[in-house]
Amino acid sequence: MASIVKRGRSWRAMVVRKGQRVNATFDTRSEAEEWAVRAEAAILAGQKPAQISPISGRQTVADIIARYSREVSPAKDGVRWEEIRAKALCRMPVFNVPPPSFGPSDLASWRDGRLRTVSASTVNRDLNFISAVINHAIKEWCAPFAANPVHLIQRPKNPRARKRRVSVIERAAIADALGWDRKSTPVTKMQWVAAAFYLALETAMRKGEILSLRWSNINLEKQFAYLQKTKNGDERYVPLSSDAIALLRIIGVRADEDPVIHVASGTLDQFFRRARDIAGLPDLHFHDSRREATTVFSKKLSNVLELAAVTGHRSLNVLKDYYRPDPSDLAKKLG
Repeated sequence: MASIVKRGRSWRAMVVRKGQRVNATFDTRSEAEEWAVRAEAAILAGQKPAQISPISGRQTVADIIARYSREVSPAKDGVRWEEIRAKALCRMPVFNVPPPSFGPSDLASWRDGRLRTVSASTVNRDLNFISAVINHAIKEWCAPFAANPVHLIQRPKNPRARKRRVSVIERAAIADALGWDRKSTPVTKMQWVAAAFYLALETAMRKGEILSLRWSNINLEKQFAYLQKTKNGDERYVPLSSDAIALLRIIGVRADEDPVIHVASGTLDQFFRRARDIAGLPDLHFHDSRREATTVFSKKLSNVLELAAVTGHRSLNVLKDYYRPDPSDLAKKLG
């Protein structure tokens, strides 16, 4: 049951349902009534009182971003990057204003200034995150944004897709810089980073997919790896070539629940960047391994559907219920 009471110049809303009591203060009665309806529905849906707290006009956009990082991001696969991005945005003065004052002109000025220091791709990822935060705040927390300003500005154009290949000499240089001889089981974290890079070159798997692999996901006999959840949100069977199988045996088969690669994502990023600089390859990215592997696979497979199945490209999503090639058959084609 909701109770709306005027106190001075503000309106206080209180909701009591299923033994839970939540309350909040608003500038207008209509805001209080709207929140009360949503709060009651949220309690009936099983949400905790802390999740029902509204956003007031006195809180800043930075406060909303921080709350999103605390309450929403932990349930996502990309929680680490969202938390890093949220902390960086909260330090920027442009977000230190209340929602009603945060408009497209403010965001456009921030975009232009940001483009002087980072790439268009980074700015677009920031905008995607900001848009998700504001949409959630409007729908779930009754945040008083007039509209989502991300929808009202021009986005910068992303640069052309990278076409960087990785030569045999370059991959060896990376392994040498990380202290791995390509013949022995990795021991140090640096050596595990080198093994992850080589596995990416042999499978076209993304970094996150490789780091999520457990030995229970690997079938050496049938030559495939099973990814329960990929970047596109779907499961995928990755065929393993004979070179990939040989690499996995060098890495060393362990217990089912053990990770295939023993290194954390942040550590991998740090050591890989350091290794590429040591090797004199400052333009090399870990993700370039995916393009290199895809290019090699394209010459061995029969059609683009097979290639999409191997790499998990989103173009196959519309056909995934009708086209599911046998990963063991694809592994034979890869050699």
